[in-house]
Amino acid sequence: MMETAASARIQRYRQQSLRLLDSALTEMRSGRWLRSEELLWGSLTLAVKAVGLTQGDEVEGDDAVKEYALRLGQQHRDRRIREAFKQLSGFSDTVDRVRESRSRMDYLFLILDDISSAVERLWQMVPAPDSDEILDEIPDEITSSPNAR
Repeated sequence: MMETAASARIQRYRQQSLRLLDSALTEMRSGRWLRSEELLWGSLTLAVKAVGLTQGDEVEGDDAVKEYALRLGQQHRDRRIREAFKQLSGFSDTVDRVRESRSRMDYLFLILDDISSAVERLWQMVPAPDSDEILDEIPDEITSSPNAR
């Protein structure tokens, strides 16, 4: 029963995380940068929590999620996962610099690419009942990214 409840929760996290990630892409294309940041936080947080559940760890609270992501990034030697929350922490400053024209807009898309790649990599760590079904849920913009896979 507990395993089924955890599996259902992981599946719910997966659906919500991928939906939030897709919405973040849409918001960025529409120029709603700060809304996109919130969606990216949510997507990344859910992916980290799901990996934790698969490893028998209940990860709750912002600081615990950030530390867990850092640890996962170190264990898997993946810079994108290790630095994902750090990059998101500076996202609004980057948005401000872009708005003030002191920075190029492509920096925002580089951050988005790193975060979306981190989310995809985290979901690859979660065993899926049917991998093809899950890959079909990932938006094409993510899987076609040069850093994806």
